[in-house]
Amino acid sequence: MLSAMAAVEKQSGFAALCAHFPARWQLALRFGVVVGAPFAAGTSADAHPLGAIAAASALLIVLLGTPGYGIARRAQVIGVAILVGLAAAIGALVQNHEIALVLLLLLVGGFFAVARKVDRSLATIALVPIIGLLIGSGSTDGLRSAIELLAAALIGGGLYLLFLDRVWPSPEHPSVALEGRAKRLLPGLILALPIGYVLASAIVDWHMAAYAFALLSLVVILNARGAHRTTRHELLGFLVILALVIIEVQIPVRADVMVSTALIVAIVGAWRAERGTVPLWSILGTLLVLIASVS
Repeated sequence: MLSAMAAVEKQSGFAALCAHFPARWQLALRFGVVVGAPFAAGTSADAHPLGAIAAASALLIVLLGTPGYGIARRAQVIGVAILVGLAAAIGALVQNHEIALVLLLLLVGGFFAVARKVDRSLATIALVPIIGLLIGSGSTDGLRSAIELLAAALIGGGLYLLFLDRVWPSPEHPSVALEGRAKRLLPGLILALPIGYVLASAIVDWHMAAYAFALLSLVVILNARGAHRTTRHELLGFLVILALVIIEVQIPVRADVMVSTALIVAIVGAWRAERGTVPLWSILGTLLVLIASVS
């Protein structure tokens, strides 16, 4: 009898999985194109940081939008893309000045921690300087690199999304639940980035930006809204991606493998979205892959 009940539950679970697929495939595929296309374009041109910042710019803009965001609010799209590019440019200029970079990470970490107590839109905006700084700090040093990063964020993020919204409009845009829950982890959110960067630079001296963002992501997930069971699922999903990223950076793998990893994480996460909200493990995991590809 128990085996029969288990078979019924297994069938119902498989049926739910099959029913979920056709309802989400368009959002998932489009989300993968948003992240994967600019990342792949930069990588194919042997400009990994430019592809990573373009993909990050596109991803963050999409998370801020509503259906038709790019068409209805062009100025905001371009504005966010420029902010991502400026943060990346600053990261490129200060990457060899560790004290200045750590102080900037402390500043943007504090902004993010406070923003999460307000609402998810402001928290998403607060991710912009974090991601820009971390990707920029892994790029080539100098003014030319800074200008290229700014252009890549604008063209590969903002202008690309405006074009995509014209040729492939979406009935919905994904969001991510970044609101805060417990005050006890507020200091951890503020200090995660600078402490993670300093520890990584002292221990491994390799991919410091990626390890710093991984530490921040773990604190964010532990402090996320939702049931404890949901938090466990988010934590497990991110730990799997983190382990995969560590393996890829230690080997190291070819750049196109990192592109494929980011594409798969983005698509699976968007496919698993509930009410348009993409799981934290997917968003943070995708951003982690982008950062690790250049840091």
